[in-house]
Formats: sequence, C-alpha cells, structure tokens
Amino acid sequence: MNLSKELERIKIFNKVNFAVLTTNLEKLKKQIPDVQQDLQVHRDFFKLIHQTWLQAFNLEPELLNLSKEEANALKNYFYANHLILRCKQSAVRVSPKIWEEIEDKMLRV
Repeated sequence: MNLSKELERIKIFNKVNFAVLTTNLEKLKKQIPDVQQDLQVHRDFFKLIHQTWLQAFNLEPELLNLSKEEANALKNYFYANHLILRCKQSAVRVSPKIWEEIEDKMLRV
C-alpha cells in the first residue's frame, strides 16, 4: 500500500485508479498466507498480487517480459531521469515553469 500511495503522490500515472488499487491491496493484506502453509498457497497468493498490479496499470503480462537490451535501455532511461531530477534539486536559476516542461517531456506520456 505504501508503494501505491507513493505512486499516486508523484503523479506520473494518470490512468490508474489508486483508490481501487489501495482497496484491493488492503483486501489482499488480510489474506496473506501463514508461513506454515505450503508453497503452492504462497505461489497462488503471489499471482493474486501480480494480477492486482497488472489490472491497476492495465498491463498485459507479456509486456513485462523484457529482453536484456530492453531492460538495460529502461535502466539507462531511469538513471538519466534521476540525474536530471537531482540537477533540478540543485538548480537555483531555472524557473519552476521550465522544470515543469522538462518533467513533462521526461516522464509523462
């Protein structure tokens, strides 16, 4: 739930219903299998969590199977964005409007 609340706070996903996601995660939290339950119960529970996140973001499972090259490109993309955000935190001469334009081009579709 903390992750869903943090993702809602940073506002980079505009088509996700975070209230529904949080509610669904709260329901799952009440169903967490006991440590003593068998492995299959834990695997099934993991699948429920996985499906909950996929549904919230309207993703097909196939989209998550990245090649090594795709995963590396995504890693580099997020690293570059992280560096730009660190620059923003250090910058004093760039107006908030300019940074908003930069952020829109970086992270928002």
